[in-house]
Amino acid sequence: MTEINNAPTATAGNTVQKASARRAKTWAFSAVVLAALAGGVSLLAAAGKQPDQTTKAQTSDIALARKQAFDITTTANGDLQAKNQIELRSTLERDATIQSIIAEGTRVKKGDLVVKLNGDAIQTQIDEQTPRLASARASVIAAENQYQIQLNDNASALRKAELQLELAQLTLMQWEEGDVVKRRQELSLEISRSELDLERLAEKLRRSEDLLREGFIAKDERDRDEVAYIEAISKYKNARLALDVYENFEFSKERKQKLSDVEETRAEVERVKLNNDSQLASKDADRLSQREQLTLLETQVRKLREQLAATSVVAPQDGLVVYATSLEGGGRWGNDQGSWQIGQQVYPNQLIVVLPDTTEMIAAVRVHEAIAGRVRPGQLVNLKIDAAGGRTFEGVVDSIGVMAETGGWRDPNLREYTVRVSLKDQGDAELKPSMRVEARVLLNKVEETLAVPAQALFSEGAVQFVYMPEGNKFVKRPVRVGRRSETTAEIAAGIGEGDAVLLRTPQAGEVLARAWDKEQLTASGYRMLENGQIVADRPAGAPGGRPGRGPGPQPAADSAGGRPRADSTK
Repeated sequence: MTEINNAPTATAGNTVQKASARRAKTWAFSAVVLAALAGGVSLLAAAGKQPDQTTKAQTSDIALARKQAFDITTTANGDLQAKNQIELRSTLERDATIQSIIAEGTRVKKGDLVVKLNGDAIQTQIDEQTPRLASARASVIAAENQYQIQLNDNASALRKAELQLELAQLTLMQWEEGDVVKRRQELSLEISRSELDLERLAEKLRRSEDLLREGFIAKDERDRDEVAYIEAISKYKNARLALDVYENFEFSKERKQKLSDVEETRAEVERVKLNNDSQLASKDADRLSQREQLTLLETQVRKLREQLAATSVVAPQDGLVVYATSLEGGGRWGNDQGSWQIGQQVYPNQLIVVLPDTTEMIAAVRVHEAIAGRVRPGQLVNLKIDAAGGRTFEGVVDSIGVMAETGGWRDPNLREYTVRVSLKDQGDAELKPSMRVEARVLLNKVEETLAVPAQALFSEGAVQFVYMPEGNKFVKRPVRVGRRSETTAEIAAGIGEGDAVLLRTPQAGEVLARAWDKEQLTASGYRMLENGQIVADRPAGAPGGRPGRGPGPQPAADSAGGRPRADSTK
């Protein structure tokens, strides 16, 4: 709710009251003077034995043009509203029926139960969801355990695979740095041994041949030495062949096998890692799925419990209970169906109760769009509230509505703006929302100037004029109208101070039939065209008179309550 500025002082309000009092005294004095004049005229008439008194103007119908100060005000009607109020709405997401509601007009304290809505359906849903919630929590725990087990299994499988890789690498290193060296040494040693044996047996065979020639040994012994020599040659060749076979075939085969073992175990490590990731992702997905299902159920149950709690509408602050059905346009579906009743249905977000703070009230009044632009924040306002014993309160304009409101089907062409007025001091008055209020907004102040009552002004075409007495008749006198209020109009030209003017529409036969005086028209800011039409040289103070009064002169002022014409508050 918009904050109300209570800064304006009471000085302007006192000035308005003093000016009003001064005007009342002046008008009273004029009435006394006119009454005395009328009395003198009556005595003269009686002395002259003139019995036709109906042709003379009554002194109460005559006023004198005089210099005065007056206020330019406009009247607007509206009602009171609380400056601070809280709306209690149904926050349920479904329709509900009223089980209990506090009586309207009760003053409640903060935390008091205001409305109780039926929540049986919500409680049933909570009862149905509770076992599902427990099952979902158990599933989450199981999924978490499976995830941890999978983590352990993955670590174990990876350790085994890495161990096999490490063993394969060690086997390869052992073979390269041990078995291969040893095998080569053995083969080389065999070659060296067979080579030495071959040299030894070759030398023995030569000696045996020499001894055989000399006859020291038998031929058989020499043959045995030759066989041994031949065997040594074969053994030497076999030793050399074994080394070649090892280097060219066995070494390469064993090396490839060892390297293959290492690569295979390394690939196994990668397969284990991929398998671990896949298994862990599956377990993790299952765990997340169970968590989401649990979260969803918890959210549903929490919302259901919140909805169940929302069936009890409590007062967030102290205040006066006002049913929404009692507010303007507050009935169900925009229609007034009376007060809330137990068992009545309430739809989601429907306004049920308003808790206004009646210690600080504001007035929301409507002004016609023609003068809404002249209303400004800070302007002084007199507020009359009939429900408060007709008391008058001082206020100040707080804000003006941005968008105009229409008159609805009753008056679709009407456009009015809502003006919010803060009360400067409501005292001990027990004000309540929706009390009708009549506001008089002070738009401007006119200093000492020549003025007449607004009802003395009439118009005929473009000409604004007054009726002035001439003998027992009246004549029309054109005038130029300046600023005006609902009761008083400034006369800029046409008549002088002290001139008498008629305050009513003259009766038939009371007006002298005369054409317009051109000099008077010119002096009042009018001119006559060649075709006889009269136009204003400057904008007149008011347009033509009231519609619907028929032809002829029409009063130029209209002071209908709450809807001043655009020309009545210049």
